[in-house]
Formats: sequence, structure tokens, C-alpha cells
Amino acid sequence: MNWLLFTLVSWVLLGLELGLRDALRIGPTAIAPSFVMPLAVLVAASAPRAQAWWACLALGLVTDVLNVVELKDQGEAVGVIGPYALGYLLGGHFVMTLRGMIFRRNPFAIAFLTLLASVVCQSVVVAAYTVRGFYDPIVWDATGQLMQRMGSALYTGGAAIIVSLALLPLSGMLGLTAGAPRRFGAR
Repeated sequence: MNWLLFTLVSWVLLGLELGLRDALRIGPTAIAPSFVMPLAVLVAASAPRAQAWWACLALGLVTDVLNVVELKDQGEAVGVIGPYALGYLLGGHFVMTLRGMIFRRNPFAIAFLTLLASVVCQSVVVAAYTVRGFYDPIVWDATGQLMQRMGSALYTGGAAIIVSLALLPLSGMLGLTAGAPRRFGAR
């Protein structure tokens, strides 16, 4: 995998996510698409397992750094490292378990897997923050957050069709293979 190009594409998609989050938000809710999750899904669907895990972990850590949660009675926000990293890692692993059954060059397949991986990721994030809320004074409503994050997962799946149309032509330059290597066949 070409890590330099992966880093550049990740940086562009993170910039789009941060820059367009408020513009693409649905009403007063926090429902907005993620532009990073389709990249994680594309890498998890096509890269070797170890590289896919590292890529998903890196994307999750950067997402952790960029997302903050408010503290009760203090009015300040803090970043928590871990929930998104674990969520992206489990979402990527979920995609890796399904990659033998999908057409990796189909934008609709990438969008559907993005929807599923986003549901897994957001469920992990909600669970992690809910557990953290038991011992740490954070502003957190698990039910409301879960509903908004599932809405964001649906929105991300829809947006992934457009994002995957841009990412799929880059998959060759990223060093992502279209299929599994043959075990006994000639290359």
C-alpha cells in the first residue's frame, strides 16, 4: 500500500469532513456524513489485513483527536483517545470478514459496506462514551447520541456512493488489489 498517497487522501477527506460538517448537517441535529469512513472501507476491502488494520486504526485515532466531548459543570471540551480508534478498527475488521463476498470495484458495494461499518463504528463509540460517563462527568445522552449517530451512518452510506466514485480510480495508485492473490496460479 502506498502510505504517502493514503496520508494525502486521508488529509483531504478529513479536511472535507471538518469543512463541510456544518454545511451538510441535517437541521439542528448532529447528523452529518463522514468522508473518512469510505476510505477506511475501501482500504479494509482491498488491502492486506495488517495494512488495513493499521490504516483503520490511524484514521480512527485522527478522528478521535478531532472530536471532543463536553464536561459537565465545567463548560470545557476534552478529547478522548480510543472510542473512534476502536470503532474504526472493528468496522474495518467487519468489512474484512465480508470482502470475499463483494465486488470491490462497485461504488454501491462500497457504499453498503460503509453504511454497515459506520453502524459498527458508531455503536462502539456510543458504548465507549456511555461506559466512560459512569465514572467521568461528561455530557452524554446515550439514547439521543445513538439515534443521531445511526442517522449519520445512513447519511454516510449515501454519501459514500459519491466519495467512492472519486476513491475507486485511486485504488490502483494506493496499491489496493481488486481481488485476493491466487494461491497456486501464475501471476
